[in-house]
Order: sequence, then structure tokens, then C-alpha cells
Amino acid sequence: MPNNQEITQEAQLLAMRHSAEHVLTMAMEQLYGSDEKSNPIIIKAMGPAIADGFYFDFDIATSATAKGFKITEKDFPKIEKAMRKLIQQDLLMEKIDVSMKVARQIFANNIYKQELLDGLANAQDFEISESVSDGKSMIKQQMLEQKPSKLTLYLTGRAEQIAADKKLLAGLEMMSNNDQASIKLASFVDLCKGPHVAKISEIKAFKLLSIAGAYWCGDEKNKMLTRIYGTAFASQAALDDYLAKKQMAEERNHRKIGKEMELFAIIPEIGQGLPVWLPNGYAMRRVIEDYMMKMERRFGYVHILTPHLNRKELFEKSGHLGFYAENMYPPLVYEEKDASGKVIGQEAEVYYPKPMNCPAGIMVYKLKNHSYRDLPIKMGEFGTVYRREKSGELHGLQRVRGFTQNDAHIYCTPEQLKDQFKEVMSMLDIFYKDIGFNNYHFRLSISDPDKAKFQSCGKRSDWEKAENIMREILNEAGVQYVEAKGEAAFYGPKLDVQAVNVFGKEDSISTIQVDFNLPERLDVFYIDEKGVKQRPFVIHRALIGSFERFFAFLIEHYGGDFPVWFAPVQVRILPIADRHLNYARQLMDQLLDEGVRVEIDDRSERLQAKIRASEVSRVPIMLIIGDNELAAKQVGMRVRGQARERAEALIKAHQLEGVMTKSGDLGLQSLEVLEKFLKK
Repeated sequence: MPNNQEITQEAQLLAMRHSAEHVLTMAMEQLYGSDEKSNPIIIKAMGPAIADGFYFDFDIATSATAKGFKITEKDFPKIEKAMRKLIQQDLLMEKIDVSMKVARQIFANNIYKQELLDGLANAQDFEISESVSDGKSMIKQQMLEQKPSKLTLYLTGRAEQIAADKKLLAGLEMMSNNDQASIKLASFVDLCKGPHVAKISEIKAFKLLSIAGAYWCGDEKNKMLTRIYGTAFASQAALDDYLAKKQMAEERNHRKIGKEMELFAIIPEIGQGLPVWLPNGYAMRRVIEDYMMKMERRFGYVHILTPHLNRKELFEKSGHLGFYAENMYPPLVYEEKDASGKVIGQEAEVYYPKPMNCPAGIMVYKLKNHSYRDLPIKMGEFGTVYRREKSGELHGLQRVRGFTQNDAHIYCTPEQLKDQFKEVMSMLDIFYKDIGFNNYHFRLSISDPDKAKFQSCGKRSDWEKAENIMREILNEAGVQYVEAKGEAAFYGPKLDVQAVNVFGKEDSISTIQVDFNLPERLDVFYIDEKGVKQRPFVIHRALIGSFERFFAFLIEHYGGDFPVWFAPVQVRILPIADRHLNYARQLMDQLLDEGVRVEIDDRSERLQAKIRASEVSRVPIMLIIGDNELAAKQVGMRVRGQARERAEALIKAHQLEGVMTKSGDLGLQSLEVLEKFLKK
């Protein structure tokens, strides 16, 4: 769990970034606030600190747009220079509370601030939903309190400017009239909760990163504004490290690599958010599916497959049409009619594309009665689900509308609960080692018994039992975890695995979730040793999560240089001349029979061109066939990426003969050597 020092450093960084956003806004107003006739050019909207930086949203006045004015990334050096000049002035930042009346006067000429003030006056929930264009997950940040008696502002300026403004504002507060006339302050002012640094000179290192469009308040019905993203750090070294990782992230972007390696595609005619697995990507997915199914069967799982459509009545019973309807696709209505067009039967059948596999999976459990002797029952499913996502929130494989989950449901007695959690943790450990993930931590989301949200289903004793067992297992395993009180789902506590990429990006991969809701709603039971019906504990478990989201992480983690055992093409055979083709094809047939994913490059190209093409395609192993190889009935082996790392380890362990060159050539090798590279 994070210590106090880490929390303090995180809070300081948040305050610095939030303050850097105010400095950006000040610089923008200095540079582009108004033209020579005092007509506005830009209109500031808002801007918070976010996970790894900050952003500033602004509108461009209609008159400026008509003249062709726009801001691009080419303007960043000019804006950054203005920001540095402001920081060098060592201006103060001071919090002040004002009434709604005075706030209206301060922002009288700003329609966006007035709209925020309208929302506050009417107790609307102004929750800013940000669709980040560079692949980060959705960020929802409550910006302002509802219906506050006083509104918080921050003044930025010299001491004497702030003192004069505070005196002016105090005078305005004492006036009883409702004058809404605009007032001009000496210091920079913005509507903001904070936190901020005391002096803007505390902003040590910053950088503007990108520019994008963003709907006002995250609502696609609103006007599209311009958004500038930036970041700030406590030192230049920390900023440089972040920028290097960001560059790596851009180079490893799963959409970029997915296109280069022909792994997946989003085809508009098929549908946005509905990825198509291309041959190379599907080959990888099948390997991981087969691996997971074999592992689950070793641990006693059976597998089912339920339809993509489920009847309305099932989702009424499960409660999804009550609490999850906005995330579900519209219903499909099926009616049968006779030749005259008259409807046959009493009612039409109504179906929904399933948003979750759980209700149908539980109905499979309920097909027959179960004794305590039958438990635990572990049912796995690679089930495809469909969820409505706004078009602005879709992002490659990471955020989609249709995806396949590596689901499983475990039905067990209270006495078996701890062993089942421990077993899932063991499976996680095996899976992550085999896949090559070693940087991850856990997030335990538990209930808050004082909140009504956690009183709707499940006995309090069962909540406590599940939460205590999950905590015990984490402590016994000695793993790093964060406990988040009050962040459990309303139907049960959960454990998420947060995997961290090589460039610091964090994603939720695996989930273990206890469910008290569906067993009650769908009347799930077993018969105990006394012949009495009992409610089992039901654990939802997804080691991979969804294949789509998992592959987005996997592609970026490895940058396309996958471990040989699940690389889309493991081996490519490169014959040097036509006289080597027959031997090359014999080798390919042999490898295909052994289940190796192998290709042959039989183009009439020079060897170096074939090698280059294989490297661009990120093929880990190349087998070169020339006169020497043909005579010796061997292969010339060349390795790259993960295969090169494997070769280095094998040579060091004296399990592979020969010397590897800088280019990855291993010289003449027997075909049997391949087996050492194909293992997990």
C-alpha cells in the first residue's frame, strides 16, 4: 500500500500540474486574449489536472475563426516561452471564496463560466467526462461542489495585485444591489477548487504535448472546443523520463503496430467499435485461447458457450434492465405472422444482445440441482458481449462495443471460498509468468457498510467474510496491493490486477469478483448435507479480462516483438535461390505437421530484402536456406526480438552451440534446435 510520503508527493505533483494549467491559461490570454480592437480571440472554458498532466479547453471567437485564426502545435514554443516568463515573475496563487453574485460579475463576459455557475445555482451535477485522444482511459473528475454557499476562486498575481483585488471583492460583497456589470481584476482569476502551489515558481519543469478537439463538458451535443494537453514534473530529469516513455508509447501504440503487423482492423462498413481479427491476430488469439482452456481444464473447469442474444425476461430477473439498460443495445423484437400478415401467438419475443455472460452462465448451473458434494463447480466461457459506447470513447482494441471475455463462474460453499481464491491467484501467477508480465499490483475494492449502496444485496457477514479472505490471501502472498474502501461494486467486493507496461502505462487486466446479487435474483442454491437449500458463494473470474483489451496491452507491452510461443508467425523460411525451394518446402511441411506457424518467402528477391521484410514483420526466427544448408541438411538460423533473448540465455546455459553475431546469426543449426525456442 502507498506510504504517506508517496501520497504527499502525488498531492504535490497534482497541485503543480493544476497550477501549470492556470499558467497556460494566463499565457494564452496574454497572447490571444483579444485583438487590436479589443475583440476577443479566445474564450477560456476550463482545465483540470489529470492522471499524468493537465489540459486547457478554450473556444475561438467566431470573428477570429472567420479570419482564419487557429492554434496548432507549431505555436507551442511561443506559448511555452510566455509561460516561462510568467513563472520567472514568482507570482502568488491565493484562494478566495466569493458569493454567486460576485462570481457572476467576475465572469460576466464568459458564457462557459456562466454555464458552470448556472449548474451550481441549480444544483446540477457538473461532472466532466473526458475522452482522451491518446489512449488513456476515461477520466471523470468532479470539478465543483453542488449548490455551495460560497464559490472558490484562485487569484494569481503579485502580492499588491491580489491585496487590491481582495479589497475590491470584499466591497462588492457588501453591496446589496444585483448589478451584474462586468468587473476587471488586477490579477488573473479562475473558478477553481484547487489545490495549487503557493507560488508559480514552484513549477519546475513543464511541456505542452498535443492539441485536440473536445466537446464542452464531454457532451457530444455541445460545441467542439480546442484542447491543449500538457504535463509538469518536479524536475527536468523526471520530465525527460516521462517524454522518453511517451515517445516509446507512441511507437508501441497498439493501433499503429496492429496495422503494420495486420493483427486487427476496424472496418467502417462492419461497424465502429467492432474489431475484426485478421489472420495474424487471430492466430495469436487462438494460441492464447487454447493455452487458457488447457490451463483451466487442468484446474477442474468445464466450458460452456451461451448465445449472443438472451431473452428480455432473463435481464429483467437479473436486474440488468434496471441498473444497466443505458449500456445495453436496443432490443430485437421477433414476431411470426401468417400469410395474411396476422401475428401468430400472444406476444412478440424480445431479445437483447447480452452485455454480460453471467446471467446465461448461471442459468446453465440451474439446469439441475446440485449437492454440496458437487461443489465447487467451475464453468468457463469465452463469451462475446456487446455494450453501447459513445463514438468519442472508442479506441482501437482498448475500448470497443463488442468483445470476448475469458469468463468463469465458480460456485462454492463458504468453507471452500478461501481455497478457490487461492487457486485463482495461483492461476494468475502461472499465466503472468508464461505471458511475460512481471510488473503488476493488486487493487482490492471493498464495501463501506455505512453506505446504502452496499446494503441492497448479500448479508453483511458474507461481505465481511469475502473481504477478509481476499485480504488474508493478499497478505499471505506478500504481494503489493491497494485497498479501496467504498469502491466495490454494489453486488460484491472485487480484486483487480493492474499491470504496468514497460513505459509506465497501467491497465486493469484480470478481475476476481464476488457476486451477491445474481445468486439472490436468480435463486441459485445447492443442497447441503442436511438436505437444506443454501446459497453458494459465486465468484466471477476473468484472468484475461477481454481478449481485445488484453491484446491492446500485450501489443504495446512487447511492441510487436512477441515471445515465440504465441507470435503470429514463429518462423519464416528464406531460400536464397530457386534451387533451394524444394528443400525449403520440405522443411515447411515438416514444421507445419509439428504445429509450427511457419511461412516461406519464395519471392525472387535478394536475401537481404527478404531478411529486411521479415524484420519489419517482426518474425522472431528466420531459417536461411542456401547451398551449404542444403548440402548439410541443416538451416542457417537468424533470430531477433524475444528469440534473440532466448538464444542468449541458451548459449549462456550451454544448451545451444555456436556464437551469435550482432545481427542475430547463429550459423548452421539442426532443425531440432527450434524446439528450444518454441517452449513457453
